[in-house]
Amino acid sequence: MSNWMMAGCFSMGVLAALATGCASREVEVTGELSAAVGTDVRGPFVLELYDAKGTGEELELERVHTANLQALGKFSEKAEFSGDRVVVRAIDDRNRDGACSASEAWGEAEAEIGDDDSTEAIALVLAAKPCP
Repeated sequence: MSNWMMAGCFSMGVLAALATGCASREVEVTGELSAAVGTDVRGPFVLELYDAKGTGEELELERVHTANLQALGKFSEKAEFSGDRVVVRAIDDRNRDGACSASEAWGEAEAEIGDDDSTEAIALVLAAKPCP
């Protein structure tokens, strides 16, 4: 493939991404991870960030970032998002498999992405309940 053809293909891809609203930006997601009263958590904890698009039955979640936290407390993570909302999920990953298992507490919260490409502090509370 010639350089001109490659440049043309790249340009068409960029135009298609812009036309469909797929442009992404780096967003800082901050918050605090805690456990509900009476919930036994041990860690480590898996923190997952999802780019949320659509609403209701048409809600689509795309995982864009995963981090491991050693303790409850404040967190700050950056990832690329193309939507205007973020869903944050945390799991008390006792068996260290990176996924929610039957005996592991978990929590989820949603936040808007601001014009400054950040979220307000998210309160993420782990509780014992069926996995998502």
